[in-house]
Amino acid sequence: MQIESRLIRIIADGNVYEKKDLLQYFTSEKELNKTINNIKSYGLNLIEEGNRYQLEDSIEFLRKSKIYDHLSALGCAQNIFISVKNIVESTSREFDPSDISTKEIKVSLAEYQTSGRGRQHRTWISPFASGVCLSVYQEVAYANFPVGLSVFIGIELIKCLKKLGLRRLRIKWPNDLYCNERKLGGLLVELHQSSSYKLVANVGLGINYKLPAIRSWEKNLDHKPIGLSEIKGSTYLNRNLLTAHFIHSITNSLLNFNGDSLRITQSDWGDLDMLFGKELKIQVGSQIIRGINKGIDREGRLVVETNGVAKTIVSGHIIDSSI
Repeated sequence: MQIESRLIRIIADGNVYEKKDLLQYFTSEKELNKTINNIKSYGLNLIEEGNRYQLEDSIEFLRKSKIYDHLSALGCAQNIFISVKNIVESTSREFDPSDISTKEIKVSLAEYQTSGRGRQHRTWISPFASGVCLSVYQEVAYANFPVGLSVFIGIELIKCLKKLGLRRLRIKWPNDLYCNERKLGGLLVELHQSSSYKLVANVGLGINYKLPAIRSWEKNLDHKPIGLSEIKGSTYLNRNLLTAHFIHSITNSLLNFNGDSLRITQSDWGDLDMLFGKELKIQVGSQIIRGINKGIDREGRLVVETNGVAKTIVSGHIIDSSI
């Protein structure tokens, strides 16, 4: 993957490059052609005209120094270790949760994941440098896995984006983020045990920022995506600033979550839930449950009404709705 990263860095400015000039970085034309095909598979739109190559858009890379500057402005840069890589298998596998200590929060960032992970064993597909893909590793004080933790983190991320000027953001239970009925991003929250027998949260976040105009990769999705750059109010935002705000929001959510967190926000859920009051079809294991979406309870469980009887769902996937 190093050779792919090298080619991307060379052509990232969006200028036109002659094939003969690119060949000096490769052992053969065959190696160059193979590398070009590989970076195309990452979702990058490479325009080819004869022996000339040009990216559809220049790339704004994630910069560790800029992210730290933004975190410092937010007052939370201390004790945060950040790793930024071009290509990884998954940010959720970059650090060993058992090695996380009380004094340190680790954050893994990547421009592209070859095997990005989502909820319910699904994959997260995001073209190279088109969004923010990160995992936060942080020790927490919970005795066990709180049911509503992922719901709470999603709510706080919506609040974070609203403070940055973005509107019309909604949540699809438990923690998928939407705008105008198109998917903006999602969360994967896991808890592990550290070597000192403390619980460590591994929070994975994928948020679309600027998606390519040509979306051949979109055929593999079960939803229509949207990027932050398409939402009104996003013109002054950039990936490094957004990344810092996401890290700040997630680390604060993990630190401050308690038994009353969702009770306080429960009354606002109807305004946030894009499917509130809709008829849902939910997959829970091998079972399909149908009912009217009545919101969440104080622990973050989904409440659905079937034939006048309310049921609570701890974990599941909404596969259809009357939207």
